[in-house]
Amino acid sequence: MDVDKIGALVYLPGEKKIETYGADCMESFDEIDAYWMQREGLLFYPFDRSKQAFFFGKEPVETEIKEYDLSPNESLTQTEYETSVYMACAEMQEGNLEKVVLARNETLTGSYDAKNAFQNAVKKYPDSYGYYINIGPEEWVGASPELLIHFEDGIIYTVALAGTKSLADDFTEKEREEQEMVADFIEEKLRTVGLADYTKAEVEEAKFGEIKHLKTAYTVRADKIQALELLKHLQPTSAVCGLPRDKSFAFIQEFETMNRSFYSGITGVLRKESATFFVNLRCMRFYQDKVEFFAGAGITKDSDPASEWEETEKKIKTIKELL
Repeated sequence: MDVDKIGALVYLPGEKKIETYGADCMESFDEIDAYWMQREGLLFYPFDRSKQAFFFGKEPVETEIKEYDLSPNESLTQTEYETSVYMACAEMQEGNLEKVVLARNETLTGSYDAKNAFQNAVKKYPDSYGYYINIGPEEWVGASPELLIHFEDGIIYTVALAGTKSLADDFTEKEREEQEMVADFIEEKLRTVGLADYTKAEVEEAKFGEIKHLKTAYTVRADKIQALELLKHLQPTSAVCGLPRDKSFAFIQEFETMNRSFYSGITGVLRKESATFFVNLRCMRFYQDKVEFFAGAGITKDSDPASEWEETEKKIKTIKELL
């Protein structure tokens, strides 16, 4: 396919190959139900599910997208981010929240190639989900380690991934508590959709470049309707939103001054017999002559604002290296 006609590239770590979708195969959609196990292609979903989402199928579509629900951001300063962390901690001290994930961005100006960044992402992180997506006014590239759900042959596989440390540092009680909250959230959602008979693995460390996270894997038997319901209940996960989820989502909408857009949304590949979705982390947006990086940190009542800023710095550094 001509490079200029590429709409999306996706790399699934379990398959070790890159799939290509044409720019003329992109369509805008609202609900995933009409696509689930019926259409084959790539989905790109924003953090706020009420916003515009995109699907790249296998065949060209006649309807051209004329309007895009997109908005660029100014870079958040360290003072602005740390102030939002302080406010979140105050909410938790009052008992209004257990955890909230606060995100920030950073913008570079210059001439950078998004497809080249995608190739670098696949080479550097072969065990992560990698993608390049061109939605017209902007391009997105990501390499996410966080599987949301894989469904195939009547089995759902999902993970709780949270807590961040440099490879040389030991996890503390703060990271373990943060990861346990995500695990509790997933177990609650499994029970909600009638999947209480799940198998839970031991907590292990998952490495991503120069940083590492705590990870717990889950498997459970399910049908395709239960798998879809679980997907809906999980997104957005507490790992990118917080707990209680509705309250933390409202806090984010009020106090995060940037538009997350597709950062911390979901992206993945649908097939007739399987579905694989990842949380859209470790990503960047290319538009005009700029590249915007996104990262977040899980804030609990014991969080230190300066340390949380430093955590996002480490995460953004790993993304920048893909340029």
